[in-house]
Amino acid sequence: MRHQVVLAVFMLLTSGSSFCEAKRQTRASSENIFFVENDCEAAEKFAIIVHGWRENCQTEWVVDMMSNLTIYRGGCIVCMDYGKHSAEDYFQGLVPKFGLVVTALLGKLKEMEARGFDPANGHIFGFSFGAQSSIEAGRRFGFRKLGRLDVCEPAGPGFDSDRVFSTLDPKFAAKQVQCIHTSNDKGTFRRECHQDWNMGNCGASQSAAGPYPKGSHGLCPYFYNSAFVNEFRAIPKPDECVSFRAISSIPDQSRMGYFSDMNSGIIGDFYSRTTKTYPYNEIPNEV
Repeated sequence: MRHQVVLAVFMLLTSGSSFCEAKRQTRASSENIFFVENDCEAAEKFAIIVHGWRENCQTEWVVDMMSNLTIYRGGCIVCMDYGKHSAEDYFQGLVPKFGLVVTALLGKLKEMEARGFDPANGHIFGFSFGAQSSIEAGRRFGFRKLGRLDVCEPAGPGFDSDRVFSTLDPKFAAKQVQCIHTSNDKGTFRRECHQDWNMGNCGASQSAAGPYPKGSHGLCPYFYNSAFVNEFRAIPKPDECVSFRAISSIPDQSRMGYFSDMNSGIIGDFYSRTTKTYPYNEIPNEV
């Protein structure tokens, strides 16, 4: 990978919070892939956000997540912006560039490690195409070398039909891998992460689904953002849902999202109800 070009820039992070910080932006070997950093000092924990198709670092949920991670996690927050590629046709433009996006993210992980960041304190959130890119970059980075990987709706089209790719284990990408599912048309059918959260109607559809970008697929990162302050608790597997790895004994207070108890060691399928309106969560004992 060619030497990265470092650009000194100042950007305003527009979100619900009132702060603005000096940002550092780096350009990967691809001129159309950037990494925007906030408050990044070596030896701290870090988090990287990887958006999906037709998105960039100014997308609503991405800006909100940068704010949430800053407030509830702290440390170095990085947004990977491959917006010029994600604006292309999905099958003809973006999917063929999967290797390019993965290589850029892998290069960033290696750079962070070289700067003194501990991969075990690293966290990546990826959505859709960005989720698949995050999983693959994590695998290539090293066997469960990254601390944690949370992904929303890993893309199914272009990936599930690939015989080789569909056999790769997402659990190899990090020590803890949480996958959140909200649709059965744009999201993967695979349930092979440490924790697979099936939201709403068995992870197949959502009652809150509306026009793009908040269809069943696109709602996933909005659920994740809501979960920073609203609990999406686990419920027993609904009878209509099919699973061969459903959790039979659900730990108390199990919840989806950044605050999920990934240290419990429980591996399998979780289920959680969702509602038609924000904040989208339904607390079982309040029903």
